[in-house]
Amino acid sequence: MSLNLRVVVPLVYAVAVIVALAVNTTAGGVVAVVGAILVALFFVSYGRRANRS
Repeated sequence: MSLNLRVVVPLVYAVAVIVALAVNTTAGGVVAVVGAILVALFFVSYGRRANRS
């Protein structure tokens, strides 16, 4: 069974946001914004690699 990164990345991001919000509201906001940017960059780069193949 192989891991599908298109499923794992958003799940890890969601867990990180929930944990950060549970610890501290400000940290949760920062994690949410930075994580959203990183996940978006991942999907943009993943899409470009898939189009090249």
